[in-house]
Amino acid sequence: MNNVNLQIYSFGFDCGLSFLDKIRKAGELGYAGVELVRDYEGIPAQDVVNALKEAGIPAVSAHVGLDFIEQDLPYLAELGVKYVACPMAPFNTAEEAKELAADLNRLGKLAKEYSITIGYHNHTGEFYVDQGKYLLDWVMENTDPQLVAFEIDCGWASAAGVNPVEYIQQHAGRICAIHVKENNAVIGADKPQSRHAPAQHPKFELDEDGKPIIPPEFKRMMEEREKLNVPTGTGIVDWKAVKAAADAQWDGEVLYVVEREASYGGKDRVTCLAEDLAWLKENL
Repeated sequence: MNNVNLQIYSFGFDCGLSFLDKIRKAGELGYAGVELVRDYEGIPAQDVVNALKEAGIPAVSAHVGLDFIEQDLPYLAELGVKYVACPMAPFNTAEEAKELAADLNRLGKLAKEYSITIGYHNHTGEFYVDQGKYLLDWVMENTDPQLVAFEIDCGWASAAGVNPVEYIQQHAGRICAIHVKENNAVIGADKPQSRHAPAQHPKFELDEDGKPIIPPEFKRMMEEREKLNVPTGTGIVDWKAVKAAADAQWDGEVLYVVEREASYGGKDRVTCLAEDLAWLKENL
């Protein structure tokens, strides 16, 4: 596999690189493109375009919160982004899933004017069952296939106890992107937060050098994720089968995006990302 993209989030919260330097580093590592996070806020679009040109790679997609997608569409179009996924959203019933689906359909119509496809990216909570179906199934069934496509995070799906290969096959024609995230264990899918509950967003204080101060509870969460997010190719996800299933169901090129939650083996994050890419190029 040569067309492997990198989710910029993968550099980690404690990375000393700027947003633009992360783009450049992705190019240096040999990734074919990047999936952006909303750290571009406040940065002129031309600066991002210039960084992409310097890196020699495109911004193939972006993760943008539901509340910001509409206002960011012109900016993302200027960057050349073609796929925008909501990275996560709170919802915990079939009815709330239908409400989310309506939001995605509305945004999908707006995004068409910019030649952008709207989508949604899963964690484990989307595989919580309500009324006999996964919450994510309720979203898929109530979104317009002409307007909304999905990004399946195989690491989180497998952690929820879902076989990503089977899930992709069951939803043929709806999945345009795959998050290549290795996983080593099943932890299940807890009931997520309601979309009508007060929003909870982590906030980091900055030290005197402007770097985020990571709270102890957040460090513990990342340590737990490290146990799951092992080196690509060493966990429970069958990546060859994932690629075969994804390629077979989508009329066009599927986006494959490496997303890493944590480093492994005492190595720095950049080394881990380089090794993830090397394994994918050699084995897929």
